[in-house]
Amino acid sequence: MQKPVHQIYSFDEFTLDLTRGSLLRGAEEIKLRPKSFEVLKYLAENGGRLISKDELIETVWQGMAVSDGSLVQCLIEIRQALDDKSQEIIRTVPRRGYIFEKEVSDNGAATIYTEETAGVHLVIEETEETNGHGEGTSQQQQLAVGRRSLIGTVKRHKFVTALALTALLVTASGIAYGVFVFLRRPAGPPFKSVSIKQVTTDGKSGAAVISPNGNYVAFENQDSLWVRQVAAVNPTQIAPPNKKGYGRKVFSPDSNFIYYQQSDVLYQIPVLGGTPRKILEDVKSAAAFSPDGKRLAFVRGGEGEQKLILANADGSGEEQTLAVRKLPEFFILPVLGNTGPAWSPDGTIIVCPGGDGGGFGESYPVAVSVADGTQKPITKKHWNAILQMAWLADGSGFLMNAKDNGTDATRQIWHVSYPNGVPQRIYNDDNEYDTLSLSANSDKLVSVRREVRSNIWVIEFQDDPTNVKQITFGTGQDGYWGLDTTPDGKVVYDSRAGGERDLWIMDADGGNQRQLTNDALMEAFARISPDGRQIVFHLGGKGLWKMDLDGTNRKQLTDGGMFPTYSPDGNWILYTKPKDKWSMWKISSDGGDPVRLTDHPAYHPAISPDGKWIAYKTNNFSREPVLRIIPFDGGEPFKEFAINGNPTWGHIEWTPDSKAITDKRQINEAAQIVSQPLDGGEPKVLVSLKTDSESIRGFAWSRDGKQLFFASGPVNSNVVMFDLVR
Repeated sequence: MQKPVHQIYSFDEFTLDLTRGSLLRGAEEIKLRPKSFEVLKYLAENGGRLISKDELIETVWQGMAVSDGSLVQCLIEIRQALDDKSQEIIRTVPRRGYIFEKEVSDNGAATIYTEETAGVHLVIEETEETNGHGEGTSQQQQLAVGRRSLIGTVKRHKFVTALALTALLVTASGIAYGVFVFLRRPAGPPFKSVSIKQVTTDGKSGAAVISPNGNYVAFENQDSLWVRQVAAVNPTQIAPPNKKGYGRKVFSPDSNFIYYQQSDVLYQIPVLGGTPRKILEDVKSAAAFSPDGKRLAFVRGGEGEQKLILANADGSGEEQTLAVRKLPEFFILPVLGNTGPAWSPDGTIIVCPGGDGGGFGESYPVAVSVADGTQKPITKKHWNAILQMAWLADGSGFLMNAKDNGTDATRQIWHVSYPNGVPQRIYNDDNEYDTLSLSANSDKLVSVRREVRSNIWVIEFQDDPTNVKQITFGTGQDGYWGLDTTPDGKVVYDSRAGGERDLWIMDADGGNQRQLTNDALMEAFARISPDGRQIVFHLGGKGLWKMDLDGTNRKQLTDGGMFPTYSPDGNWILYTKPKDKWSMWKISSDGGDPVRLTDHPAYHPAISPDGKWIAYKTNNFSREPVLRIIPFDGGEPFKEFAINGNPTWGHIEWTPDSKAITDKRQINEAAQIVSQPLDGGEPKVLVSLKTDSESIRGFAWSRDGKQLFFASGPVNSNVVMFDLVR
């Protein structure tokens, strides 16, 4: 007969009963889903130690395909159960993981059962795990079944036999458990050490690459192409300023030439300067050299499909289509600039960004066989977007800069092992890393670090339109992904002041700042209902949600969508759905079935305050970005205005009198907020900032039209070099 002895963890007023799988506050049981319980258990068992998201997912889900959002939802549930909004029990360490802060007391390291037998007293350790869906039997359960079978044998035999079997059991169990622990252990770091140093310091550099021999770094600065010897101090300009830039660069394998792109045309230029030579046209991604330097791989976009193309490095001969992905599958996201494939050191595999669903949050690395073009996803994890990739010299994995799903959407550098596809970040901070290039022996990595700052400003139009006042002064990128105003004059905005991208609220003068959300997922594009009682927002990787103005009563509305906006009567929410060709949809503000409104891209929909018109950004038939006005009840476009810049980014706002549309534009090297009259008159510049020092992010009118709030701050972009030690 087995007699259980309960294993119990205690902290604060809570009890974690591992035998019964329950969480209690005093005598009251608090319900947790199985995976949430396992997450809490693992954190409590490792109290005081920093646990990364990757370690938690690997331990709790054991290889199942889950997103970071699954873990975040578990933590939200746990914090609600523990009433831990202030993170006094489980603290989030931004971009690194979680620490269980409370002291935990327990009565042993495992659940113990005693088994009464004839002449033998056995102590048996049992563990039971499920996958959260009631399916399958774990390795540990199978071990437990084997132990019970052996115990039955012991009961039927003599004492000596029992001792022998017991010894065998203990030995076998120890070996099996050791193997199990070995297979489940978190992956070790891919590098023994990673150090970083700046190559440029003026804050105006971009699109950098390092030569395979590690001697040169090429980069763009103020529309010119520059090369610097790694051992030297001063760079040399090898190509003059050009408004088309010198993006998507790569060195030839012999380090003698730089290949760069302008308007999707690939050129070659000697590393120390000279006359450029055109190589290929219609190159939509960064190009990657084969190990022997004879061929290039790149992505080309077609109607409803993208192709991975192989071509001779000198531009001669016939091109080969190696692989095709038809929408909604894709190789690269067109709205991203510096993105592309990488050729493995043995020449057999090309790893390329890939995805499905046609939108952000669905990207993953794909291995394409050079022999036959077959495609295979490498990881179960998905990212918001993947940019450039580079193989390690020994072929054991590759590096890539990518935006993580559901978090702050900054581009960080990841290592992905090959072929088992275990992803790990190699460097974490608050900045973005835009490009990625490795030396041939993988000991040096060059990237471009973008340091973005954003604070909120206000213009008081009733006094003087030049009266601009700064109202936030932190370093938390306030209003970076949008802001909005309430009927009583408050401002709701996103900020990283609390460590993660959360929603905050403050008075119109910047006073009484208060945090509304507190979790690891990114909250963005917040919009206030006309009555000022609710907020609809995008929750990273999990669609649109709404909540009360004080941050309570959170409810999911859609499983996808960006750029939400309320109708003037508060009954509808319009939004853009990236996974469906960036089309425009609407849904009741109470939830329900969404309704599709367009078959073409419709970014940042905005409804006029009088309820008559919908404005949105799109592309016309010549693929130029336009601002389009359509009737709210449907019908042909009423107006179209040409705009410049990328239509995907930069929301639009109606003026409170419904007579003009306010949007962000790039004019004469300046970032501007412009008011475009609906009657077709000349646009009026409201804000103008030089883009070499500042950028404009979110903006919003006060409900009475007397104030315009906007987020702005400096952007410093410098080339950095990582020294990697394996």
